Amino acid sequence: MISSVQWQWILLGAGPGDGGQSHRVARRRAAGGSDLVYNSGTDSPMQDSWVSSPSAPPTITYGGQEYVRAFWSVTAHDSMSSQGSAQIQPGTGTANDSHFGGSWTVAAKLYYIAWGGGSGVGGEGAVLIDAFDIQAGDFFPDDFVDVTPDPGHTLTPAANDGYIDTTTQIQEGTAITIAARDGIPGKQFGYWWSIDSLLQSGNPATPATVGSPDRHDIVAHHNDVVVAFAFYNEVQSRRWIPPNVWLYNPWWWIETHGGLVPPGPSDPFRIQLEAVSQIIEATSFLSGEVRARGIELALYQLSIAETAIRQELNSLREGLQEE
Repeated sequence: MISSVQWQWILLGAGPGDGGQSHRVARRRAAGGSDLVYNSGTDSPMQDSWVSSPSAPPTITYGGQEYVRAFWSVTAHDSMSSQGSAQIQPGTGTANDSHFGGSWTVAAKLYYIAWGGGSGVGGEGAVLIDAFDIQAGDFFPDDFVDVTPDPGHTLTPAANDGYIDTTTQIQEGTAITIAARDGIPGKQFGYWWSIDSLLQSGNPATPATVGSPDRHDIVAHHNDVVVAFAFYNEVQSRRWIPPNVWLYNPWWWIETHGGLVPPGPSDPFRIQLEAVSQIIEATSFLSGEVRARGIELALYQLSIAETAIRQELNSLREGLQEE
């Protein structure tokens, strides 16, 4: 059962404070900028389903700036079981949620983004992107994309700051690929979400694409207009940590190789195979080319482990034959 819902319509960047030059929401906040809660309310449905009311308008004009609907973030928590849920919903007029059993508290936030006029985007070609943590229900500031080609090494930093001017930074007849990193610390890429009402092509013969040909990619051309958000899921640590650690062996961190294996003697083969796993896991945070090299290194380490295991096997067989 849903016991209470706190809903908000939020105008990104409309609050007091400068926020610097970044187009990334979390970075603007860190620099002193803020958002504006334009409308909010609390509902107490006391039933299994909820639909927001009133309906949010497609656009809001505030301080001479127009804002358009982007997406809903809906997070929920059950006070009886400590379960939680999180989802992204389209930037329509209403949001909804359903929960059966328990006592759920829901937070629903509809984000509006500035467009046209004083926003600095909308009047010319631009790629405007940001990154959002689904479970946290908020934007985060980490670098999350790589741009190719990028011969001057300027497009990747610009994209990670949320904005590429496709009129001046992409030459006519050329295209760039903005690829979301598959993994960054604590987060795993889920998908791109574009604001289709703002998607325009500078060249109808080669329209911009979001999530295609690869789901990580945005392909943009000269004078294209793209507004999109990369949504990431939180990843739980896979390290083994004993319960009541203060009552446990104080040397557990060393004996378990930093929590990677249970306590007790460690087979050397296990250590070698764990190294393969760690190499692959580390490369998930890197760009495609570097990740490929890392996987090659992991395969090389695996071949070393295989050789050692075969030597051990041959040694055992020779011992059995001698007996």
